[in-house]
Amino acid sequence: MHRSMAILGRDGEIIANEPDVLPVYSIAKTFIASAIRAAEISPDRNVADWISSEWLPDPGNITVRHLLQHTAGLADYTVLPEYHRAIEKGETPWSDAEYANRTLHQPREKQPGEQFLYSNPGYWLLKKILELECNQSWPEILQTLILTPLGLKDTRVATGLFADSLPHYPAQWVWHGVILSSALDVTRFIHSDLVRGLEKDAARVGVNQPPWIDPHYGYGVMIEPGVMYGHNGGGPGFTASAFHFMQTGQTGCVLLASDEPEGAMKMLLELM
Repeated sequence: MHRSMAILGRDGEIIANEPDVLPVYSIAKTFIASAIRAAEISPDRNVADWISSEWLPDPGNITVRHLLQHTAGLADYTVLPEYHRAIEKGETPWSDAEYANRTLHQPREKQPGEQFLYSNPGYWLLKKILELECNQSWPEILQTLILTPLGLKDTRVATGLFADSLPHYPAQWVWHGVILSSALDVTRFIHSDLVRGLEKDAARVGVNQPPWIDPHYGYGVMIEPGVMYGHNGGGPGFTASAFHFMQTGQTGCVLLASDEPEGAMKMLLELM
């Protein structure tokens, strides 16, 4: 099985490393959240400070914190049959305007702060806020605020077709973007001070399934309080998992070429 795997000890020493560069999918949300903090953007600010009605017609009292925690009540595109049909037919990825029309322009499912609702469009908004605040592109922001400070050499933002095994799935089908990385880079990132603390302000997810007992979500991190924080990722052809384990101080990541959604997390928990 095609995989990349890494484990770091409490002090950051490498315990295990199988190098390869693979998509991390939703672990990109942790990179985005970390960049929000590194750019010193207050979670209490209203998104209307950056986002115009062209993208979000009624921002109301949605804050950066709501976006970070998936509590803004925004609709998601992954539940839309037309999204999956377009991918299956090999159609051209939607433009930003079309994504917005099908999600951000739709009625809110909940009021801000009312309930956890996982939202990829919310993280596109956070990426947009970063670009407007920093006056840079997302790849430049990622490099400046995260990759260079941590010395991460294997991580980059994907464009167009990013995997030979996915000849009809460009990166643009993930609205907030696809990041390619090695397990060692991701593990060093999750282990770092850039991520530590993102778990402090957390919203309860409300739905638990093994291995989760009391799942929470902080600023771009999934949390089992007192046990672990990090993120999973999954999409066509690949699954990813990266977590810091609080009791041992170790951090690990598994990136797999697999369509099993929880495959990487199962393997990571077995290794740790």
